[in-house]
Amino acid sequence: MTLFYFWTLEIPVFLMKKKYFVIITAAHLLLVSADLLIYDYGIGSDALRYLSAANDFASFNFSGMSPAMHCNTAPGYPLFLAATKLITWHKPLMIALIQSLLFCMALYYLLVTLFVKGYFSYPMCVVAYALALFSPEIFQTNAMLLTESLCASALLLSCGCLVSGLQKKYTTLLFVISVCFMVLTKFEYILALPLLLFPLISKKKYKPAVATVFFLMVALSLNGWKNYLLFEKASPFSFGSGSAMYGGNNRNGDGSWHFTEKSFDYLPAGSKENYLATLQLDAQCRCLEQDSLFKAWVKDSWKNNAGFQLKIIPLKFLKLWLIPASMDFYTRMTEFTSGLQLKILFDDTIWPWYGKYKHAFYLIVYWLYAIIIVAGFAIKLLQDKFRSADLFVLLLFLFLSFLYSTFFYGLGRFHVPIFALFVLYSAFTIKYLDARWFKSAIFTRLNRLNENQKINR
Repeated sequence: MTLFYFWTLEIPVFLMKKKYFVIITAAHLLLVSADLLIYDYGIGSDALRYLSAANDFASFNFSGMSPAMHCNTAPGYPLFLAATKLITWHKPLMIALIQSLLFCMALYYLLVTLFVKGYFSYPMCVVAYALALFSPEIFQTNAMLLTESLCASALLLSCGCLVSGLQKKYTTLLFVISVCFMVLTKFEYILALPLLLFPLISKKKYKPAVATVFFLMVALSLNGWKNYLLFEKASPFSFGSGSAMYGGNNRNGDGSWHFTEKSFDYLPAGSKENYLATLQLDAQCRCLEQDSLFKAWVKDSWKNNAGFQLKIIPLKFLKLWLIPASMDFYTRMTEFTSGLQLKILFDDTIWPWYGKYKHAFYLIVYWLYAIIIVAGFAIKLLQDKFRSADLFVLLLFLFLSFLYSTFFYGLGRFHVPIFALFVLYSAFTIKYLDARWFKSAIFTRLNRLNENQKINR
């Protein structure tokens, strides 16, 4: 079964008018295309790794895989790129359109299940769909060759399956696939597995839970076998966690990952020679040695000055949630200072003349989204009881915040996978404003149009 079933399978077609969803989807694809063509993100170092790994998978060139490309690369996104290569030919625009369509289908499926279960009205679904797909956080991320778009789609799909109750075999299959791809795309999300399985266990749906764990173990075992072939070390994950953990717990106190070769001041004092020595090794040994070295430095950072590292946690939290996904200006910095350093975004000596205006626009839009999301969550709780779904979303927020504010480093795009879930709450704010200022004119009209479709059918 393909994801295109979302538009028809097991859903009473007369329940929801699809016209507006199609229009919004088309507009979203235009936004993605325009954003990619205007800003020309190019193919960065991360994207090159993903494409190289995808080519290995697509050609079944397991014996000739590059250790350098697979060292800190989770296989989920490269597998997706390999599976769609015949359609995309690994052209950035085509990849962006395919992963955007996948995101749209996953979001649509979640909204349909919320509608069928009576949690969302038709106008709420349309508004939430539009707010999510017109958000720069979503359409800019969908335009990039990065893992966040696929991870977000997998999370939305798994949530839609949970809301549906996994009453059909195909929903169980979709849930297993989505969870496996989510973890294989971002290994740290395996820590969220208990949260995803708890709704099933609480309802005594043990078979889907067991199937999910089983197939995830199979997938991780296959990845461990691949790592054994490449590095002679059977790790089920990748070897990039050391670098990511040191980024968030480095000695400079800025809570960000940086390119080591751009400034060796990023490294602990007296460790430059140790790091340079790893560069003389072949790719296989260098991967393992650098991972071990970074993990040792993380351990030393906490052992020598735990209080200093604890003070950085709030900064990493703010970098995670206050900075839009497209503004990763910390990574390339060579001077390390604590704080958000937002003034850099408005420095005319660094950016083109329009840079400060562009950054101001996207910051304002993102912060407005954050405000209406928080307001929508509060309105929802005031108008309706605190449901298990609300607890699930809140726990996801706490999980992601804890993960990237402690173990790893804070970066705006890391919040994208669960941002679309949060945007659903903004529909409650729009509904409130519509009732307050327009006497519910917008929601009433949308609901009437949908009711007319039912009558006509």
